[in-house]
Amino acid sequence: MRTGNLVSKLLFALAALAVFTFSYYLGNRYARPGHDRLQAFVFPEPQQVVPFRLVDKNGAPFTENAFRGHWNFVVTGDLEQERCRPLLFRYVLAWNYLANEPKLQEKTRVVFLDLGREPRTPEELKQFIDFYNPAFTAIDGDAGQKRRLARQLGVPEAALERGVQCDSQNGVVALISPDGVLLALFTGVTDPAAIARDLRFFQ
Repeated sequence: MRTGNLVSKLLFALAALAVFTFSYYLGNRYARPGHDRLQAFVFPEPQQVVPFRLVDKNGAPFTENAFRGHWNFVVTGDLEQERCRPLLFRYVLAWNYLANEPKLQEKTRVVFLDLGREPRTPEELKQFIDFYNPAFTAIDGDAGQKRRLARQLGVPEAALERGVQCDSQNGVVALISPDGVLLALFTGVTDPAAIARDLRFFQ
């Protein structure tokens, strides 16, 4: 009887060891290590961007599908806020840090979502964003469409009511992949080199 118990315990231990080994293999095979080293807040699962329809700096329709094909840093703010400028310059510098990886740099852009009270013309959007980089774009349009997108990009409802703060501490910058999914949020990240390093992690 004791021998039977001993054999059962031994078989159970071997089975547990096999499960642990297999789980460890899967964890290392499919895990994305290094999240603790990232400056960005990474969503546990990528999120599909809600459908929306806005207009870009060229007057062309800009929908959720327009994110595809690029790494998109989506900055939310108001064109009239001077405090947005340092935040945008920070992402220009982050883009410049990718100069030694021209393919990644070419595939990366900033998309400025203008949440000002009054809609801007494409000409105004173009003049504003091209000052930073002609490869970047800006979008505007229906207030309801903008708010819907902004909520998913991490802008609190209260901020939408009182006016979005586009600055180092309160500015929200979302990272959307070339597959058009929301991966991470950058809030309060002030080091352009760290932003570029985080982007390299995702590619």
